Amino acid sequence: MIKVAHISTGLETGGAEVQLQRLLTAFDKNKFEMMVIGLDRDTYLADRIRELGIPVHTLDLKKKPRAIFTAFKLLKEFNPDVIQGTLYEGGVAGTVFKRFLPKKPPVIWTIHDGLENYRKEPLRKQIQLRLWGLMSGSPECLMYVSHLSCEQHLAWGFNNQKALVIPNGVDTKRFQPNPAAGKVIRKELNIPQDAFVIGITARFHPVKNHVGFINSAAILAKSHPDTHFIMVGTNIDDNNQELVELIKYHGLQDNIHMLGNREDIPDIVNAYDLATLTSFGEAFPLTLGEAMAASVPCVATNVGDNDFIIKDTGRVVPAADDAAMANAWREMLEMDKHKFKKLGDAALQRVLRKLAFKQQVKQHEDLYETLHLHKQQTANSAKHA
Repeated sequence: MIKVAHISTGLETGGAEVQLQRLLTAFDKNKFEMMVIGLDRDTYLADRIRELGIPVHTLDLKKKPRAIFTAFKLLKEFNPDVIQGTLYEGGVAGTVFKRFLPKKPPVIWTIHDGLENYRKEPLRKQIQLRLWGLMSGSPECLMYVSHLSCEQHLAWGFNNQKALVIPNGVDTKRFQPNPAAGKVIRKELNIPQDAFVIGITARFHPVKNHVGFINSAAILAKSHPDTHFIMVGTNIDDNNQELVELIKYHGLQDNIHMLGNREDIPDIVNAYDLATLTSFGEAFPLTLGEAMAASVPCVATNVGDNDFIIKDTGRVVPAADDAAMANAWREMLEMDKHKFKKLGDAALQRVLRKLAFKQQVKQHEDLYETLHLHKQQTANSAKHA
């Protein structure tokens, strides 16, 4: 058994954290023993990981900084063979802890961030990223989820000599075409079954540009007033006054449906005719692949690996261009139905061939075994030197 300790910056419902939970579900329990440390507060995602029989410890470091000593005690007791850090702080924490652990386990940093707009971040965060770049030669592996993110981090001083790219994989058992489920969702939301529905699956964050999504919806609604729009994700609900007021300003209260955080995302995606992302920046957004696995074509901004994901099965448009986004939606809405269906079929086939989750799981497991074996060989060589 190879013991792998996962240290995550947090366990919220962002793409990186959800992907960690999915990987933990799929790893071979006969080969790997897992434990998880979350540096932030306890969440329902942490509970879902516990349901897998994997120990999860959340530290809430912002309120209890001394809990870092608890983390070290937990790691020392677990005595991992490999440490994998999810997001920057998780990776940095793993590198620091490694020095004091008995086996001096190899450390993986898993980097999910795209940096298109990082120079707009507060100076504190930019300095922090530079510092992490100075430390980036320490881990045994830098794992990026997108090719573009790998390139972008070079400009911020990251040492990519030990880097590899393992794209996020789509769970094609969970996400697949299911028109009947989509009809149920439409009925729940009082959306006509023959309406054209455009959906965005993304937590509320400035970089996701939900404001741009609503502005684009307003443009399209002028020529196609019967179009409906679904928005689903953390803090995307009627308590979000910024979005509520913008929707009211455009008079789209009957067209836009904000669902908040939901567990039935595969069903909701099947209610979409078209999936979209209006983000200013991304790395490798899994929500596009998930929609494609349901045979739903996508339109997204040309950031991160969006173009690599979609290829010729949908459209990419410039970021921060609401009119371009609306025009791409209009093209898809007005497209010949047979041609549009062929796009959806092609999207599904692309996921099955290139973006399946099982490929990502195997790449992770192979990496753990390689790092563990190398560590053992190095230790044996030192012993006999």
